[in-house]
Amino acid sequence: MTYKLLSVNSNPKIDKSNKIQGEYWSCILHMRPINTKICPYQNIAGCKDACLNTAGLGGVYPSIQDARQRKTDLFLNDRAEFMSQLVLDIIKFIGACDRKGKKPCIRLNGTSDIQWEKIIVECGQNIFEMFPQVQFYDYTKIPSRKVDHISNYHLTWSYSEASEKYAKLFDSVPYNKAVVFRNKDLPSTFKGVKVIDGDKHDMRFLDETNVVVGLKAKGKAKLDDSGFVINN
Repeated sequence: MTYKLLSVNSNPKIDKSNKIQGEYWSCILHMRPINTKICPYQNIAGCKDACLNTAGLGGVYPSIQDARQRKTDLFLNDRAEFMSQLVLDIIKFIGACDRKGKKPCIRLNGTSDIQWEKIIVECGQNIFEMFPQVQFYDYTKIPSRKVDHISNYHLTWSYSEASEKYAKLFDSVPYNKAVVFRNKDLPSTFKGVKVIDGDKHDMRFLDETNVVVGLKAKGKAKLDDSGFVINN
C-alpha cells in the first residue's frame, strides 16, 4: 500500500516496536526540521545540529532527505493539501491495521515538533478528534504544550541543558522526560527519577509514568557539545 506522507515499515525503531508486542502497529511521519516553524525550540534546546533527522538511513541517502523536504514544503506552502493527504494516509493505515488485527498508533513528529492539536482539519476538529480510534504519540521540546485533555495523544518532553532556563523546567513539565545520553550505558536514575531504556521500543504511550526515557546519542548527536546530549 502506498502512503504519501506516513512511513510504514521504514524506520528501524518503529519496526522493532511493531515486532516486540502484538497489540499495536505503528507508523511515523518524517519532515525536515529546517526552521522554527517546524521545530520551534530547536535553537533554545540546542538540538538543531544533533537532530535525529541525520540518524540512520536519513544520514546516508540524499533521497530520504529529498522526500522529507517535499513533505515539509507542502506543509509550509499548502497546509490544506497536506492535511488532506494526511487524512487519507491515516484512513489507509487504519484499514491496514484492521486487516492485521492490530490497534493503530501514529507518531506525527518523527523529526518535527508541530503542535497538531492547534491545526483544525475540518468541521472544527483537529486530527486527534477526527481519529479517536488511533493512539497518537510524540516527543516534544515545547514545554508549554497542554494536551492532557486529548485522550488519544501522548507526549514525552525532550530535555536539554543547552539553556539553563530550559533545563530548570525539568520538575515543572508534567510529562515523562526523554534524555539523550552520550554513553551507551544508561544511568539508573537522573535528577532523582528512574531511567528506563527508551531504545527498546518507540511506543512511549506504553511507558510507566514519572520516568526518564533514556536514549543513546545517534548520528551527529554523538558529537554534540551544546548541552542537548548529557554526559553520564
